[in-house]
Amino acid sequence: MEITIDKYSKKNEGDFERLWVSWLANSMGLTPQKEDLDEVRNPEVNYIEGGGMAFYANVNGQCVGVVAVKRLNETEYEFCKLVVNERARGQGLGKRLVQRCIDFVKEVKGSALYLQSFHKLDIAVNMYKRMGFVDCVAPRGMLVVERTEIIMKKKI
Repeated sequence: MEITIDKYSKKNEGDFERLWVSWLANSMGLTPQKEDLDEVRNPEVNYIEGGGMAFYANVNGQCVGVVAVKRLNETEYEFCKLVVNERARGQGLGKRLVQRCIDFVKEVKGSALYLQSFHKLDIAVNMYKRMGFVDCVAPRGMLVVERTEIIMKKKI
């Protein structure tokens, strides 16, 4: 089995929306907000052009996970919309995607990486804690969505 974590390319166009919207609706029972749909439909404009990046977990060439890094201000970033397809969970792909976000922030000489989550995602929240994220308040530039219950930060 070949697993790669790749930066955004035209090859993965549409994968972000497909995976994230399906996860939100089927796993969380929520409907995406207009802002969510705008972001996942065009990660190039919404993340990359602003100084961030979108990453894709591919298994044998098929996209099974996504995450985006959004630049919040001069030195701080947020990772957004992390999801791994249900059939691909348990292989460490979520952790690999988060680590790639951490590495990206290091590469661009950022000072911190933030995230938003909610209590129902206890497995993910525990993974974030093991990776060095701690509870905090929202930084300047972070748009906190209504469903957010937890904000965490990792100093880089």
